[in-house]
Amino acid sequence: MTTKKTNRWTLYAVFGVTALPLMFAMLMYFNLWGVPDGRTNFGQLLLPPNELQQAQLVDQDELLWSQSESEKRWLVVYLTQRNCAQSCQEATHLLRQINVALGKEAHRVTRLLVNQQGEFSEQLQAKFPALIQLKSLSVETFTAGEGVYIVDPLGNIMMHYSTEFVGKELLKDLKKLLRTSNIG
Repeated sequence: MTTKKTNRWTLYAVFGVTALPLMFAMLMYFNLWGVPDGRTNFGQLLLPPNELQQAQLVDQDELLWSQSESEKRWLVVYLTQRNCAQSCQEATHLLRQINVALGKEAHRVTRLLVNQQGEFSEQLQAKFPALIQLKSLSVETFTAGEGVYIVDPLGNIMMHYSTEFVGKELLKDLKKLLRTSNIG
């Protein structure tokens, strides 16, 4: 008799070791207990995303610019509403450094400088030849104001960083986006 009871208790123990954690995990999942509130991105996610085409970007010759000219790459857009002063030049240099830090993925990202007043800097063009300078005819498209925007290859403005952005955070977000994206 004692061996039957021992076998029965062993069966209950095996069932308890496997079923109880599963039932507890289901209870936590459906009641949202212990779900982390944190996020993994550093930039502000823009929901719903606006389309870059709505910004009506024009180049120095007043010709309409489209994302197809950048060969459907990811875009890092620095939006400024005044002429490119010292802080703007430092930010464009930091964006160049971030692009270099991407390593073998750097060819998937294009940098844009969008000036609301439409002033194009010859000095910046000489210093950063890969930087595309544009003017936006529609200010309302960039809803979060000045700063850095990340645009996906489909033309959606999806993330925003303030003008005091941290380069390492932007780099981490870009690396994560490029790693998980099959487009661009």
